[in-house]
Amino acid sequence: MPAQAQLPDLPMAEAKPEIIRTGDFVYCRSRRYRESLQLPAEPGVVIEIKRASHKVLYGSDRRAWVPRNSLVRMEPHHDSPEFLRTLNFLLRCVNAHESEVVWGEGVHQVSAQIDRIDQTTIDTVRNFLGSRFASLTIVPEGMAFMQVQIVFRG
Repeated sequence: MPAQAQLPDLPMAEAKPEIIRTGDFVYCRSRRYRESLQLPAEPGVVIEIKRASHKVLYGSDRRAWVPRNSLVRMEPHHDSPEFLRTLNFLLRCVNAHESEVVWGEGVHQVSAQIDRIDQTTIDTVRNFLGSRFASLTIVPEGMAFMQVQIVFRG
């Protein structure tokens, strides 16, 4: 019987970084970035993703591009602002790529780029928002994407 070849000792591969998606709650673990960007020391929700950084929305309406390697994904906390928890649910439900969030005078509007949406997802959004639901509009965007616009009361 032939002897088995021995594999050389290789350094351990570094674990893959945690995948963060649009709609996830995140926390900036770098004190230096929090201080330089004047970010609150609280979790925010990712509303857009670029190659090396993520746009994060905080409860105070503060928005900032934060380097991906400075963020850690978190589960929504029970004392997170209601609006951020709602945004977390909506963006994850429609599997958004990126989003724009606008609010004022008791009405919130979330526009998100998506690949697809079905009736079950639409019903899930309507049921989740209940009496706060105002409208859900879907329009084509380019050749491959759609834009979903969800309007609800605060």
